[in-house]
Amino acid sequence: MARVQVNQRELRKLMEQIARQLEDADRSFRETHTGLPVHVVRADVGDALPSGIQLSPEALDDYVAAVSADQPFEFRLGG
Repeated sequence: MARVQVNQRELRKLMEQIARQLEDADRSFRETHTGLPVHVVRADVGDALPSGIQLSPEALDDYVAAVSADQPFEFRLGG
């Protein structure tokens, strides 16, 4: 069995990189989708998030509604 050691500094850098990618993707998506009907935002959201990032169905509903209504949304990393 392999052991995995986590370097806290590198883990923090990785999480910061992921956060920046999410912020950039969110900003870009909102530029084109803020104020649009929820069904339009939902149809396009799959291509908006960085590769490998998935939201729970509930979080996805909240995100789509936030983009449509130009409201804030908080992505939660790490659980």
